Amino acid sequence: MAFFSLGALLGLAIAGYGLFTAKGTRSHAVPPEDVALVNNRPILRSDFMTQVQAQFATPFAESTPQQRKSVLDDMLAEELQVQRGLEIDLPNFDPDVRTAMVAGVQLEITADVMAQQPTDEQLRRYYEANKGKYVIDGVLRMRDLVAKSGPATTTDQAMAAQQAVTALRAGMPPEPIMQRYRLEDSGALMDAGHVDTGEIFEFAAKAKLGPKVYAAAATLRSGQVSDPIGQSDGTHVIVMLEHRMPAQQDYAAAADKVWTDYKIDAQARVREANVRYLRSRADILLSTDARALEAPAR
Repeated sequence: MAFFSLGALLGLAIAGYGLFTAKGTRSHAVPPEDVALVNNRPILRSDFMTQVQAQFATPFAESTPQQRKSVLDDMLAEELQVQRGLEIDLPNFDPDVRTAMVAGVQLEITADVMAQQPTDEQLRRYYEANKGKYVIDGVLRMRDLVAKSGPATTTDQAMAAQQAVTALRAGMPPEPIMQRYRLEDSGALMDAGHVDTGEIFEFAAKAKLGPKVYAAAATLRSGQVSDPIGQSDGTHVIVMLEHRMPAQQDYAAAADKVWTDYKIDAQARVREANVRYLRSRADILLSTDARALEAPAR
């Protein structure tokens, strides 16, 4: 029994020594699909051959041993540095590395989506469900005239603006009307300090004009004049010189953009599903204030 016990202890001692002094499990044979193993991490032979051909612009079979050695040395150095970066937890404090890793993971999970080719029926259904995306912006040329608030009463301003509207609708040009009824450009449509009477996209006009003024302008056709519009700075009158209304693109005209948008939305859905899956299997602890931010979404 004593000898058996001594043998068992000796075996445990040898095993313990091997366990605590080993540099890691290593393979002494490189698989045929790999050109090298770096700390048991493979460098694929296909990647090596592709890199040789790309770097020297020559078929792999015609490359020289010196060219192959140069590429292999570069790939070994790269793998060693990648492993060192992971060892020191580089992604934890280098934002560029984190961004690259996130982009790489997203590219991996959306690769199948990018490879799939949607059918014409799928694209048409997507177009019908998202027609609002495929509207050509309207373009307009206009004058935004205003009877400014001042010593005159609000009633007088409104009366002057109404008289100006009547004269403009009768075909008189804006400049003499502005002088006669003391109107001026509002300043909302200015370019380099001058009144901009050139073409402006509908969305730009919406951003520059107030909601009430834009709502009146949006309904006007070329050559029309709005009713007086009361605002805090005075009474406005819109003179629509030209208005090309927004137009719905048909499927044939929007087909390229429909295909692009379909792919983008499909990738977004896959990325969101992947994040939900990763969160479901992760142990995430939130601070009290962070939990308060999460609460409304649940």
